[in-house]
Amino acid sequence: MLTKSRAYSTTYAALRADRAEHVGNTDSPGTVTDAHWRYVGSGHTPGAALIAAGIADDLAVSREFGREAARDGGG
Repeated sequence: MLTKSRAYSTTYAALRADRAEHVGNTDSPGTVTDAHWRYVGSGHTPGAALIAAGIADDLAVSREFGREAARDGGG
């Protein structure tokens, strides 16, 4: 349990170490722990951007067809 009380506070690193020791994973060679967060970007990948653009185009065309149908009375 994490708390802001100085007498009982702990860190995530200490919790991970205690948990690893408890379950017996103190020397797992395949375990990688990244202790630092870093910003790697946001938004779509190029492929996902193409898919998103296609979906946006399809929605725009569908809305236009709906407007035309409502205008012509065929809605």
